[in-house]
Amino acid sequence: MQKLLFTIILCLSTLLYAQAQTPAGFKVLSNTAALQTSLAATARSTQTIASDFNQVKHMKMMNDKVSSKGKFYFKKEDKIRIEYVSPFQYLLVMNGGQIMVRDEQKSNKINTRNSKTMQSVNKVMMDCMRGTVFGNKDFDVKAFDSKGQYLLQLIPVNSAMKGLFARIEVYLDKADNSVGKLVMSEQGGDYTEMSFSNKKINTSLSDALFSVR
Repeated sequence: MQKLLFTIILCLSTLLYAQAQTPAGFKVLSNTAALQTSLAATARSTQTIASDFNQVKHMKMMNDKVSSKGKFYFKKEDKIRIEYVSPFQYLLVMNGGQIMVRDEQKSNKINTRNSKTMQSVNKVMMDCMRGTVFGNKDFDVKAFDSKGQYLLQLIPVNSAMKGLFARIEVYLDKADNSVGKLVMSEQGGDYTEMSFSNKKINTSLSDALFSVR
């Protein structure tokens, strides 16, 4: 279970404390009604997303970082596939209430309905894809605005999420409201950046990509 949680944490999407501050280059977006309406409209029109990703894990105690890359897929309503291809092979699939993790030796399947923590992790992933993150009661959401991006800062408010995250930052590209980068900060000071590129919207994706068998 700890390995599964660590894998999901890596997949989510830099500051090392939990109080929201205005990031450099951004200003506070006090009225989020227009943004929420825009995100909802984008979510309604988005059936699938396919993209490449680059991930960097920054480890404070070791003064080191680990880089990896892979493929990301989303299919409406609740299917996500995150496939690491380098420097190791690892697969994470979320489909409804099921999560499957597979490495080079074995695979594990978890029913998120048996764990409130798993439910919360699954929900925040889906909220990022559906544009419904403002309604997630597990987090206090702050919005910021720059010339080319929106930034949503998610600060955990329940004990389960506080145990996993200090903060999650979601960077949205204004051109299409898609997620350009996720940054996940852990309580111990480590953080992970996940950047998305070569995004393709509403291409045909087989359901077989999201099998959890």
